[in-house]
Amino acid sequence: MEQSNQTGEIVATLTAATIADKRTRLLQVTDSQTTMNSLSKWRQDHEDKGYILQKNAALTQTTIARFRARSAHTILKWVKGHGGHPGNEAADKLAGLGAAKLDSDQINLTIPAPYRLTGAKLQAMTQKLAYQAISARKNAKLEPRPRTTANMERISSGIQAAYGMQIRDDTIWKSLRSKHVSRQASQYMWMSIHDGYMLGDHWLRTNMSDELRRREICAICGERESMSHIVFECNARGQEIIWNLLRQTWALTGAEWKEPCWGTVFGAACAVFKTSEGRRRKALESLWCILCTEALHLIWKIRCERVIQNDGEEHTESEITNRYYSTLNSRLTLDRRTAVIARGRKALRPQEVARIWLPVLDKADELPLKWVGDSGVLVGIKRGR
Repeated sequence: MEQSNQTGEIVATLTAATIADKRTRLLQVTDSQTTMNSLSKWRQDHEDKGYILQKNAALTQTTIARFRARSAHTILKWVKGHGGHPGNEAADKLAGLGAAKLDSDQINLTIPAPYRLTGAKLQAMTQKLAYQAISARKNAKLEPRPRTTANMERISSGIQAAYGMQIRDDTIWKSLRSKHVSRQASQYMWMSIHDGYMLGDHWLRTNMSDELRRREICAICGERESMSHIVFECNARGQEIIWNLLRQTWALTGAEWKEPCWGTVFGAACAVFKTSEGRRRKALESLWCILCTEALHLIWKIRCERVIQNDGEEHTESEITNRYYSTLNSRLTLDRRTAVIARGRKALRPQEVARIWLPVLDKADELPLKWVGDSGVLVGIKRGR
């Protein structure tokens, strides 16, 4: 069961409906609009669609069944969170204790037959919903790939070590689709997490010739090649230079540097930076995501050019440095152009682009007010410290 605030709210509602006398009028106070709507306003729609892809579906269905089994009325009342309501404040404390528990409680999700609804109404079904339901059912039968599981553990443990928080796997997968991660970088990261590239022991398959089997070993280091080796360990010119350049660029922000690892790099879109007062620094988090993912993808591209295109010949340090700054400048230009034609609630806005990129721009204090949308303004990443 997902360990989240919404889950805790629904479990509390279920518990109250279970232990209260069925003939007693029940008033439940909550600060979760989502929980209240799921049990009232959205109930009919969710039931018509069979709770397909709804989070906490079993928990929500059980809670509604307990409501229906009661003789007296059940009333849900919303209150503003952290507004001084004594019951709400006490509930927040209990929620904190529950989130810190290592062992989860056993919750009875049995629904009596008279209140058990199954399936979805045909009139509420759409092609999209049916496709999602079929895909979800098929995916539930798939066994997780061991290498994917190992890489996900690397990312989640790295995030916890760097930022002190636990991240669920689906949050990591969703972060790969962040608007601050380019499509090319996202595809590369997805393949890397799944260990989908022909690296290392992939070349040792039985149908491989002796010539192909020799590709298992890194020609520079003499060790088995893997994505970790390429991105963090290889002695070939590339990864170390790029990470040092990224460190110099990040120093311009004055924020704490996070050592590159699976968690901080492949989980860059999950980064959390806070002020001394504990407030999130959203623009800084977005900048870290952009810089890390672009640097990561550049390391991979340079490695492929060296091994495939250049037949093992290494790039020079000046070439790598120029490629690094060219990559960031190209990404800055792309963000500027995208922001000018921004459409939709989630689109990148000019003000957001300015907040994200300003700390690392050359001569940032001399830029005009609306430099993001002004194509006549030449702007680039500051080199060095």
